[in-house]
Amino acid sequence: MRGWPPSRWPLRTRVALAFLAATAIAVTGLGVLVQLRVGDALEDRLRDSVGAEADRLEALRGRDLLRAVSALDGEVHAQVLSPGGEVEASSGLVADPLLDATEMRASGRSGWLEKTATVLDDDAAARGKPEPERERLLLLVEPVDEGFLVVGTSREDADEALATLCNQLLIAGPLALAVAGGLGYLVAGAGLRPIERMRSRAATISARSAGERLPVPEAEDELRRLALTLNAMIGRLDDALQRERRFVADASHDLRTPLALMRTEIDLALAGKRTPEELRLALRSVDDEVRRLIALAEELLARAGSGDSLPIEPRPVDLVDLAARVVDRFRPAVEDRHIGLSAPRPVEVHGDATRLDRALSNLVDNAIRHGGGDIEVAVVGDPDRAVVTVTDAGDGFPDHVWPRDPGLGLTIVREIARAHGGSIDVERVDGRTCVRLVVASPRRP
Repeated sequence: MRGWPPSRWPLRTRVALAFLAATAIAVTGLGVLVQLRVGDALEDRLRDSVGAEADRLEALRGRDLLRAVSALDGEVHAQVLSPGGEVEASSGLVADPLLDATEMRASGRSGWLEKTATVLDDDAAARGKPEPERERLLLLVEPVDEGFLVVGTSREDADEALATLCNQLLIAGPLALAVAGGLGYLVAGAGLRPIERMRSRAATISARSAGERLPVPEAEDELRRLALTLNAMIGRLDDALQRERRFVADASHDLRTPLALMRTEIDLALAGKRTPEELRLALRSVDDEVRRLIALAEELLARAGSGDSLPIEPRPVDLVDLAARVVDRFRPAVEDRHIGLSAPRPVEVHGDATRLDRALSNLVDNAIRHGGGDIEVAVVGDPDRAVVTVTDAGDGFPDHVWPRDPGLGLTIVREIARAHGGSIDVERVDGRTCVRLVVASPRRP
């Protein structure tokens, strides 16, 4: 234990103590109930015995009653008293009058009462050596012709039986509590064993053990629901970790190419004499790669700041106008290739204009850098969604690249699409590569 308060104690100890306390209350209550019920049963037995003997004697009259009372020799004692309190007849084991005049007046004409009186020990009397002793008696007083009939019996045996029962309960109670405490401790340990297994497994799960989960108990109870909930949480964390790993891999791949090109251009420029025109071309190439690095850095910042879900500021956006501005922005960079825009009618969506602009820019930039031939941008909409398709004559993505490792640019596009309740997919149509961006819930003017 770790001191007070009990909230700092181990859970197993607290459960066992709670079980012990509940058992103590139950055992105490049961002991008191048994004691009371046995006491009542013994009291009823004494009263029945005395009452039956009183009924038998009351049926007699005169000398028959006196002879019957004098002949009594057993557990039931009897006396016939005159109205003045004198003993007319008495059973052999009663040494003194069972009632005096004051007690007779106090008891009234009839009824039950208790009194400590001197009687002879029946075992000693049987041996011929009667020994008087004081005993508690239960007495029944009934009026008869001669005065009063007093019938009674000793409470000694009943009191001894109750005392013996009490002693047995005092011995059995602590033993029962000890057994209950031990069982409670074992039951608590068995109940907490699935939690300990989950804890042990959780201690071994790390970033290198992707896919491992906590053991799930078979019983349909709270522990099973806890294990399923924790496994779902571990699954979400594992998915987030895998996304971060793919993000780092995408960033490393996309950053490596411009840095390598810049290093090559700088090494060539420093290797020997270069003409001013060659240096200008080298600087222009380095400038292009620097711009590309800036764009990648912005995408990295956007992705890193988004967390698991990309925050957006939705408002009405004219998707056709947005696509037209993106196409116009990229046309000067591909003078030898055509970038066309097809939009049969205006399409308005409820989304983040800045995020959607980045998504369309990444799609067009990806088609320029990795595709071939002319590029066609198409925007269409229906009551449930808006679709932007960027088509080029490139070879598309290898099977091992899409959709698991599309690169940083398309990863950003996918995150933006998900934030808008949409998706991104790639397919080959008539030998051309189509990258399709879907945005949910468009709004038409």
